[in-house]
Amino acid sequence: MVVPVSFGVAARADAKVRRLAESRASHPNPVGSVAGVDVKVRCDRWRQLTTRAWLSCGGASLVAVAVVGALICVG
Repeated sequence: MVVPVSFGVAARADAKVRRLAESRASHPNPVGSVAGVDVKVRCDRWRQLTTRAWLSCGGASLVAVAVVGALICVG
């Protein structure tokens, strides 16, 4: 159950980062603008969440494969 949930969170966060990055690129704000800084901060936070979610997804997948492998070897 952890694998599909973490994959969903990672995919959603990845899409959010892409949308924020595209909106920053298409609507450049003057340097020092409060709105520009806010979008940059949100983009950085989503990027960190994306990285953690993909790492969780990968880790959960490895644990699941290891458990299934162990069960196959034991059984």
